[in-house]
Amino acid sequence: DECTSDCVPAQCGDGIVRTDLTRGDEGFESCDDGNDDDRDGCTSGCVMARCGDGILRRGSEECDGANIANDDDCLNDCTMARCGDGHVREGLEQCDDANDIETDECTNRCTLATCGDGLVQEGVEACDDGNRNDRDACLNRCELARCGDGVRREDLDVDAEGYEACDDGNR
Repeated sequence: DECTSDCVPAQCGDGIVRTDLTRGDEGFESCDDGNDDDRDGCTSGCVMARCGDGILRRGSEECDGANIANDDDCLNDCTMARCGDGHVREGLEQCDDANDIETDECTNRCTLATCGDGLVQEGVEACDDGNRNDRDACLNRCELARCGDGVRREDLDVDAEGYEACDDGNR
């Protein structure tokens, strides 16, 4: 297997796959497509292309970060990292629970749910209007305003339900 049929020394890129294992690694090619295009299925080094080799394969990879990390812009399955993929990217996401439930501990914007974010966290908050107005129907602590809560409700509409002339926080 040291010569092609034309008695030219066999080499990577000649289109002939060498499998002579007696010569060690230098005599072995896992592929040889006869070109030097690294972006197809066989690299110019006559090695089968794979996700994580650092070479972007057209049509089969969104990215190739040349690593097995899942905390950078390219995941180890060669897809672009995005909010909702289940992997937290340090400095960019606070959480990533890989679901579409907006009212759990991690929002669909990959931020931790907090009182005041405008989303009612199920089982935790009674309301969340997303503002810092403590005198409307939802208090800043994400509780429904009520008589006796210590906050005088001052809706602009005096006839609005829950309007209070006073609220001293006791019964």
